[in-house]
Parts: sequence; structure tokens; C-alpha cells
Amino acid sequence: MSLFEELKRRNVFRIGIAYLVGSWLLLQIVGVVGPILDFPDEIARYILFLLAIGVIPALILAWAFELTSDGVKLESKVARSTSVTQRTGRRLDRAIIVILVFAVGFLLYDKLGKKGAEPFSPESLSAVSVTDTQEGADQPAATALSAETVAVLPFIAMSNGPDDDYFSDGLTEEIINALAQLPDLMVTARTSAFHFKDNNLPIADIARELGVAHVVEGSVRRAGEQLSITAQLIRASDGFHLWSQTYDRPTEDTFAVQSDIAEKVANALNVFLDDNLRARMQRAGTRNVEAFIAFQKGMGLYQRAHQEPNQISLLRQANIEFENAIAGAPDMVEAYHYHSDLSSHILISQAAGKLDGNITDTDLAWAPGSLTGDYQQTIRYAKNTNQLRNAEFGLALLTGQWRGLKLLSDQALSTEGCETALWAHLVGSAYGDAQLALDGFSRMSRCDPLQVRPMVHVTGALLWMGEAERAARYAEQSLHKTSHPWIVRGLARALAFQGQTEKAMQVAITRFRVDTETLFLQAMISAFKGDDSQADSAATEYFGRTGPNDRDALVFEATRGRRNEANRLAAMIDARPFGHMALLEAVYSCICGAPFDLDATPQFADLLKDSGLTWPPAKPYEFPLKDW
Repeated sequence: MSLFEELKRRNVFRIGIAYLVGSWLLLQIVGVVGPILDFPDEIARYILFLLAIGVIPALILAWAFELTSDGVKLESKVARSTSVTQRTGRRLDRAIIVILVFAVGFLLYDKLGKKGAEPFSPESLSAVSVTDTQEGADQPAATALSAETVAVLPFIAMSNGPDDDYFSDGLTEEIINALAQLPDLMVTARTSAFHFKDNNLPIADIARELGVAHVVEGSVRRAGEQLSITAQLIRASDGFHLWSQTYDRPTEDTFAVQSDIAEKVANALNVFLDDNLRARMQRAGTRNVEAFIAFQKGMGLYQRAHQEPNQISLLRQANIEFENAIAGAPDMVEAYHYHSDLSSHILISQAAGKLDGNITDTDLAWAPGSLTGDYQQTIRYAKNTNQLRNAEFGLALLTGQWRGLKLLSDQALSTEGCETALWAHLVGSAYGDAQLALDGFSRMSRCDPLQVRPMVHVTGALLWMGEAERAARYAEQSLHKTSHPWIVRGLARALAFQGQTEKAMQVAITRFRVDTETLFLQAMISAFKGDDSQADSAATEYFGRTGPNDRDALVFEATRGRRNEANRLAAMIDARPFGHMALLEAVYSCICGAPFDLDATPQFADLLKDSGLTWPPAKPYEFPLKDW
């Protein structure tokens, strides 16, 4: 008898199938009941490790032993005439079928039984009619809202102390963080909720914009060490107050008040709370008033830094506040996360060959250690799997530890949670699974519908998937919410990729308030339509205004088909510390396949070897001047 036939006779294949299907079902069940029972986030990883170790022993036991009417015996001790492996095989078949039925049932429950609002997302684009560049284009059709959806608007500071506004913002964010721990409640993230600060729009309009059925609003008054906090939960459809309360307490009771508000809101929305969920809500907050005031100051500077030209200077000021927050609350994960942005910008700007007078030699010496330390602390203090996966991916990507990077990227993009990893777009869309990137950033957009980052990267993922028409419609919809230049870039390029180059040029000319952005797009669009002279003219003027930038120059040379010059620039970038990040950005920005040859970038090529990333990257569109 052949080895295959003997393996089949001894039911080794059946045991293997049953083991794998059962293991998958067990992991899915742990993923569902884990949050309910407050299991540690690492439990699924440990179970997976044990199951992986156990598969070989299970197959060996299946080969070596046989289940007989007298119990388990060594197969060599059982005569063929008395063997019952055929009958055992039929039982195993039935067991596999039962496990599969459970697995299918669980999968249907997981996909169809989840509750939550579904605001506009790329998946709904096929049902939306949008004129490509017409102002006032049709808005997405209204979506039925789940009752378990809520936004916490910034509490109004009713007193005029120097830090009272930051205190009220911190209180608001703590309530958001507490409510976000409840799996049965969908809570709008901070960025979108704070979009309506100092805005007098009616509650119904705000709720419609955020895609929620309920809104929490309130006010804070501080007088010395005394607080007066008023909060109310409002049903947006009719303005009815489902709950309201005023708290007059000493400042030291701030955290008890915010916990009570979160619990009362959850109860009013009929969300079940047990001791485990209450404990999770309490652990989500910061128990230091000065720390969360400092964090709010840092966030204000951080957001300004990403909207104004003096980015490095403002990020330095933001980091002083983040460091104050960390001093008061060493486990504040978010503070480490945002603190890392300054060092990232310093290192990647230098690698890209950009001249920035704000970056000093001292900065370049300090930044690598600071960046690594911030990510290591984020991993150390991560409060959930989402934060842990994002930080593990970010640390590996930025510091060039690329062994298994594709797996880390996939995990970060597919982990349930409202925050998608920084830099995940660079790997997910260009080298990995653009659909996975689309899903990850769409999930982020549903939680935080007015945050710009997911809008930008959803547009990018659609472009990388070759779906330029959907990308154009989504970008146009997003521009009703923000005028961010990266989304305008996405719209113009999506139009060009559809062959509508004149319309794309019109977008580049009319939609930007900064001439350099217009020139960047004119160079890209000209290259795409095969006009080398016009592309060269726009690129020359662009660098004349912005100064040198080897990363952007590499993209322009690649789209114009100048392979030798593109390779020369890529080699210069590759030789610099953190050059791998600038090269990743060039690939993502180009959307033209390989903008350079790997032979020109030996360090980048070495990182790719064990990363799981493929080369060349996807090439969803053909550039007439680029023949490779």
C-alpha cells in the first residue's frame, strides 16, 4: 500500500482537517467572547501559538494509534482484519460536518449580526450618483441609523481660567474614550466630534453629518478647586433629552464624574454594563488632571502643525506638552504616539533630500532614538489589540526591521478598531492587498467621518486598485467636507487616469490655493498624457519654488520615463538613513509600478528580501513615457 493510501486509511487527513477547522472556530469564538469576558488582548496569540505547536503531535498520534472497541491502541498492535478505521473515518466525517456547520453559523452571525451605523463609505459608491467636478454634487442617500450610535461634542468651558478650555476638552475626550470601550456602542471619534467645537449648528444637523442617532453635550465651569459640570444626552431625531444631570464637585472628583456620565449615557441607550465593562471604561481614562490638560494643549499645536507651513516649529512646541503629559501619566499611549511625529518628519525629510532650515544636526542625532523609544513605549502601554498591532507595524516599518513586514501590515489593517496605523497606506496599497487597505481606512472613516487621513487613503487605495472612477466620485464627495490638497490631488489624478486630462488640469488650476500644488499636479498629468515638454516645464518651476526634493524629483523622472535619472536619485536616497521611507513614499506617490530598479537601491532591496512584499509594485495604469 502506498504512503498516501496508508495515511488515508489511518484517517490522518481527516484528523488534520478536523484539527484545522476546529482551531479556526476556537479562535473566532475567543475573538468574540474575549472582549465580553475582558480576556487579555494577548490571549488569542497564545492560543494560536499552542494550536500551531499541537498540529504535528496530533497528526503523529493519528498515525501511530487507532481507536478500537477496546480503547486506544498502537496501530501496529491491531490486526488488519479487526481494524475499524473505516468506521472511525465515517464518524470523523460527521464530526467535521458538524464543526463546519458551527463555523458557517458563526461566520454568518459575525457578518450579519453586528450592529452599528454605516455612514457613507466606498462600499456604497456604486449606488451614489456624483458629477465628477460639479460643485454641489449629489450627497449620499440617507442611511438608517442604529440606536446604539452616539457622538460626544466638546463640552463648553463656561469659565475663563487659562486652562479651562483645555480642561473641558480633556473631559470630553475622556468620556469618548470610556464609551468607546463598549462593544455594543458605536462612538464617533475625537477628530470628527471636535470639528463642531464653537459651532452653533442644530443638533439634528450635526448628528446627520456624523451619522449618529444621539448626541452628548455639556458645559464645565471651574472656580478654584470647585467644578460644576452639566451633561445631557439628546435624541437627534426629535431633540428629546433622554438624560441630563448637573454635578457640583471638587476638582479631585473629575474622574468619578466623567465615569458616571459615561455609565449614565450607556444605561440610557440600553447598553448592557457588567463589572468587566465598567472596569474597562475606567482603565481607558487618564487619572491626572494636569496630564490631560497638557495633552490637549499638545493636540492643539499638533493639529495646527499639519495645517501651517512652520510644521517643525509647531511640532517642537507640541512635543513639550506631550512630554508634560507623559510626566504626569507615563502610561498615556496617545501622547507617545503623537510625540513620535516630530522625529518621523525630521528623519524622512532628511532622507528625501528636502532642505529644511528648522532641522539641525542635533535633531538628526536625537530623532532615531526618540522615534524608537516612543514606539516601544506605545507597545508597552497599549490598551488594546488595535493599538498594539499599529505600534508593532510602525516600529518595524520605520526602523527597517522588515522581516515579516507584510504580515504585520495585514494585521494592522485588519484588526478591528477605529484607528488605522500611520504609514499603513505605503505598504497595504502598493505592495500588499489594496482591498485590505481600503477596508481598514473605510472602517476608520466610519468611526471618524470628518477626519482627513482616512479620506486621503481611501482615495489612494481605490486608485491603486485601478478603480479611478470610484476614486474620483469618493474624492469629490470628500471635498464637500474638506478642501485638503491631497484629496484634490486624488481627484485630479483619478480623472487623468480615466483619460479626462483636460478636466484634471482644470481641477489642478481651480481647486488649489497654493501654486506649488498646482505645479505638482500639472507635471504629473502632463507626463500621464505623454507631454514631456510640459511636464518638464511644470517640474522645473515646482522645484524653483519649493527647493530641492529628491523624492518628488524621482517621481517626476519615473513618470517621464527617464530611467537612468530616476535610478540616480533613488540611489542617493537609498544611501541616506531612513532612505527606505522616502523610497516607499515615492512608490506610493507615483502609482506607476516600479519608479526605479532594485539594482540601484541595494539597501532597499535587502530589506525587501524577508519582508513578504513583492517587487515590482502594482502598476494599475500605463504611462505613455514610461516603458518599464
